[in-house]
Parts: sequence; C-alpha cells; structure tokens
Amino acid sequence: MIKYFLFFLASTTISLLITPLIRLIAKKLNIIDLPSKRKTHKKPMPLLGGIPIFIAFNLTIFLGILFNFEYLEKFYTSKWMSIFIAQLIILGIGIYDDIKKTKPWVKFLFQILAGSLLIVSSFGIHIITNPFTGNSINLGILFIPITILWVVGITNALNLIDGLDGLATGTSFIVCITIFGIAYIYQNIGIALVSLILAGSILGFLRYNFYPAKIFLGDSGSLLLGFLLAVLSLRGSHKGAVMVAILAPILALGLPITDTLLTMIRRFLKSIRLVNYQNENGKLKFLLSKGFLIFEADKDHIHHRLLKRGFSQKKVVIILYGICIIFCTLAFVTIAWKNLNIILFLAAIIMASFIGIKSLKYREFKIFEKGIKKEARKQ
Repeated sequence: MIKYFLFFLASTTISLLITPLIRLIAKKLNIIDLPSKRKTHKKPMPLLGGIPIFIAFNLTIFLGILFNFEYLEKFYTSKWMSIFIAQLIILGIGIYDDIKKTKPWVKFLFQILAGSLLIVSSFGIHIITNPFTGNSINLGILFIPITILWVVGITNALNLIDGLDGLATGTSFIVCITIFGIAYIYQNIGIALVSLILAGSILGFLRYNFYPAKIFLGDSGSLLLGFLLAVLSLRGSHKGAVMVAILAPILALGLPITDTLLTMIRRFLKSIRLVNYQNENGKLKFLLSKGFLIFEADKDHIHHRLLKRGFSQKKVVIILYGICIIFCTLAFVTIAWKNLNIILFLAAIIMASFIGIKSLKYREFKIFEKGIKKEARKQ
C-alpha cells in the first residue's frame, strides 16, 4: 500500500509545483475568463487548468514505468498509448476553447474522435444486463455508438458542473477515490493505481482552485477530467458482474450525470409552448418547439439554484461534495451487497433524486404540476 501512497504523493507534488507556473503563463498570455452576468466570479481569472493536471498525471505514470513498477508497465500497453493520444486531442481542443472560444459542435467532433480512438484500441461497453431478467445482452456493433455516447456524455457532464470554485475539481477527486476503491476490490491494480495518480494530480490543483480560486479549470481541465473519468470508471469495474460494471460508474458519476440530464430536460421544456391554430373545423391546440436549446448556456444548474436559495459559494460546493459522496457510497453498495435487489435499489435512488430536484423549484417543471395549458399562458 505504501507504493500507492508514494505515487499519489508524487502526482500531488508535481501538480502543486506546476500549477502556479501555468497560472503565471495564462496571465502573461492573457488567457483569462472575464466576469459576466452568467458567471459567479467577480474578477478576471486565469484558465488552462487542464495543463498542470495533464502533466502531473502523465509524468507520474511515465516515472512509474521508468522505475519498472510492474503494474504500470503492464498497464502501459498500446491501449494506454491510444488513451494518451486521446487525452492530447481533448486537451488541445480545450486549450483552443480557453484561448479563442469555439462552437459546441466543434468540441463534440473532437470528443467523438477521441472516443473513436478508444474503440480502435478495443475499449468499449460490449455487454449490458437487463435489470428485470438478469440476462446479459451482447451489444454487437451497437457498442460503438454506446461507448462514444458514454465518453462524450461524461466529458461534457464535468464541463457543465464546472460553475463554482472547486466544484468540478473536488467532485472529480471524490470520483477518482471511488474508482480506486472499486478497482482495488476487483484487484484491477493497474486502474486502481492510475486512478490514485489522477486523484493526486487533481488534489494538487485543487489547492489553487478551491474558493477563492486563483486559477480555473477552463475547458482544457473540465473536458480532460471528464474524459479520463469516463475511461477509468468503466475500466475500474469491468472485472465485476456485468450489471455492477455499468451501474457502479453511473452511480459514482451520479452528480454530473444528474445535472446533465436535468439540464437537457428543463431546456427542452423551456423551448416548447402551446399554440392555438384556427382552421375550418375550429381551433386546434398543439405544441410548438422553439428549438432544442441544449447548447444555450444559462444560470439554472443545480449549483446556481442552491446559490439562489441563499447559500454561499463555499457552502454550495460543500453540499454538492456531500451529495457526490452519497452517490459514490451507493456505488460501493452495489459491489458489497451481493443479494441487492437492483430494481428496488434504483427505484429508491430515483425517488430520492426526484424529491431533491423538486426542492430546487424549477419553473420549467411546473408544466407537469399545473398542466401544459396553464403554463403555456404564461409564456
């Protein structure tokens, strides 16, 4: 276990040392995030947070290979080289977005490219379990779009929750520790060690990113972390039962996944309205969509709603850390509780999530409470 700690300490130290340098470079090059009505920070903030995490993470892995640490040497195969190149693709488009800002569809294309590179190296979700029957379903060729959907979805989920100092970074750290624990239980030592190295890289950066932040992740950091968590979360549990291998990472990443799904649903609801149409037979009422505004940024994420409830930035982040820890604990439950009734377990989680989301009082969801007709009159 002491070897694990040494690698964790090494990546943490490298990240602690490099982050101030990258912060200085970002300020010199004027790569900064300016305050705006949509953002919570009040002064210009340096970006490029993905660079110190990338360097600390990959340099520590390289040092482990250099010193012939067997588990890293076994892990550093052509498959990991593909993951390394995919990291460069994600980091590159993230840096470009930090500097010049690019359109969402461009970032999506690069994420799909990175996901495709993983598939070429035989990484993917090949089998899922029907929770009602317990039967395994071989996805066949469908594993390609499902794997890409997972990678792109988690990559962007981290990007969406990156709205407060230390939120995405701390959440990623908690998830990494969870992946480490799950991988260690399954004796997936290579992934366990790599997850711990990533956790150390994040922790060193978090020292400068927690409230009040001195540097932001930017897209270079949030996209990179999302991508790595998407990869490690599946690899970390793939030696377990098929249902656990899928359910555990979904639960571990429960907070960003919930926020992403919630964002998609409420933005869709925001885009529809009821229209009266006069024809020969009288009036007809139908729904008209103003367009699926999934890419239209707003200030209604879970952390924004908590801020509107009167909590300070720091308290909101701590509350969401707590929620993330609960999700991660549930991920461990799926492993530890062998006779777990998956259906009842998922039903309880969904019900608890519903109650929590309802307490945030999103106006868009009143369409279900009062009926679409009444809500449409307000629009």
